[in-house]
Amino acid sequence: MSIEESAEILYTQLLNELISNYDDFIEIKDSENVTIHKTDVTAALSLQATVTTIITLLIQLLVPDDELAADITDQLLATQQVTVQKKTVIQIINCYNITITLSDASIMNSVQILTQTLNVLLVEAGIL
Repeated sequence: MSIEESAEILYTQLLNELISNYDDFIEIKDSENVTIHKTDVTAALSLQATVTTIITLLIQLLVPDDELAADITDQLLATQQVTVQKKTVIQIINCYNITITLSDASIMNSVQILTQTLNVLLVEAGIL
């Protein structure tokens, strides 16, 4: 399997897992004039999956011991899985004239940490 195929498979798996672990459920009963503003996080999750894929491939290229590279990658992916799970349940019952705004900065925080990790790896590898 080529590195491009490996990257595409890993990216697809990561993105699907991130999207499935990030879920909002909003239930509205007996309410009127309810406005909900929700930020679409798909692009941020895609960016997170991309950076994670790049880090994973970089680790595989930089660490000569395949077993050690796999262990490091597994730890990275396990840590990311713990930090990304988000389930939100909102019930709106018998409410009138309300506005709800849903946004999430935790994804961007995770992307920032991953980007900093990528930067350190690139510097240590002498690429940057």
